[in-house]
Amino acid sequence: MPTRTRASRQVAFLRGINVGKAKPVAMADLRAVVKGLGFTDVATLLNSGNLVYTASVAPASAAASIENAIAEELEVESRVTALTAAELRSILDENPLAGKADNPSRHLIGV
Repeated sequence: MPTRTRASRQVAFLRGINVGKAKPVAMADLRAVVKGLGFTDVATLLNSGNLVYTASVAPASAAASIENAIAEELEVESRVTALTAAELRSILDENPLAGKADNPSRHLIGV
């Protein structure tokens, strides 16, 4: 059982979900799996496989739990990277392309 921490808002990025015909996952199913892990306030972004949720475990533990659950319940293998909202904000604030990229609704983040 992962060590419990203070609840934090987190984001998870699922690699390769719904890219073309590869690894199709319905977002309602993905939300249900993550809610089943005990995470709350679960939401997905479009059909991207990106999630936001509140969890009382560290992001690395959340990522491992999500990865295992989608493999077992949805039969989809996908690497999951999770960050706290504060960690994501820090990455965005340190954007080396700030002032050069002209569409603030799109960010490329390598994790």
